Amino acid sequence: MALQDSPGEIIDLGRPLRGTRFFASHAVRKNRPVVEDFEAFAAEDGLNDCLYWRIGLPGAKAEATDLPDAMKRFNGRINIEFTELRKRFNFELLLLVVHPRYDSVSGLFDLHAHFVARVSPDNREAVRRRLMTKFSKTDLPDSPIRRGAAIATYMLWGIFRNKVMITWPDHALRAAWSLTQSRFRFVRTGGAFARWRASLRPPEQKLERKLGKARRARNRAETADPRKRVFTGDRLLSKVMVKVRGLRIAALLFEVTRDEDAELAEAGPAGVGPMYSSAPISIIQESQDRDTEGPNSSDRQRANPFWDVLRTRQSRFGKVIRSWGANIGEFALSVVRPLL
Repeated sequence: MALQDSPGEIIDLGRPLRGTRFFASHAVRKNRPVVEDFEAFAAEDGLNDCLYWRIGLPGAKAEATDLPDAMKRFNGRINIEFTELRKRFNFELLLLVVHPRYDSVSGLFDLHAHFVARVSPDNREAVRRRLMTKFSKTDLPDSPIRRGAAIATYMLWGIFRNKVMITWPDHALRAAWSLTQSRFRFVRTGGAFARWRASLRPPEQKLERKLGKARRARNRAETADPRKRVFTGDRLLSKVMVKVRGLRIAALLFEVTRDEDAELAEAGPAGVGPMYSSAPISIIQESQDRDTEGPNSSDRQRANPFWDVLRTRQSRFGKVIRSWGANIGEFALSVVRPLL
């Protein structure tokens, strides 16, 4: 929401991202350990009978509006075919990475995957024929891998290429951003490489990880508040400075209450007291005043006309924000681009 002289606008950023590869600064922390491990694994194992191949989305390229569904279908087809190859031809996948590429000529997305797999020479031709019939845009050379680190680097850093993405049209960038709002797997490890990475962790660390997960689950169950949660509407998080369309402006960062959260709260346990979110104190105070019973509660409300006016204006402001919620998706890209 712009705070300058302009009337302002609402920009929907989607859910918070944690550990995403969409931004280069986050991708470095996730990609570097994988590249280092693959380089060490290649030096130790030698990548005997390993090949670097590429497969594409079956049929044709994907529309921008259909990109999440196409990604889901592509991953499902990979799961089915690679499982069959493993059963019939002793196919061993080591590393696979999916790249969403926008084709400016056709206006479609080219979904393809690069992978490193171990295939014996006897079964290599049969595996190649099956991949060529089940996928499109295949690139299945027979040359050996010389530098494992270089291949892993290209695969991992090619998922979201920020310098290229900022030249995409708005609808393409919006489609790529939508992939971050779902739990798609862009990187997979398997076979000997996955086992090798697991062997680097000492037994104590493995046990600690298992115990840590169980301990966290138990603590969450024991410390969960059984009281019904009361959703008080959208809440203000902070005032921030953002760059929109090349201009640096002040804005307010809000967290919007989702309809499914309110429905989940309605299905909570009955007969318990309300639990409030971390909304501004004025909103909490308003709800507390409504729930307060006693002979002096109405007198206190009438004795504070200032808070009545403030609450009324705040309620109207929240209604305006929610009424604009249906049209805010078009403006999310203008905030995402400067971050790339």
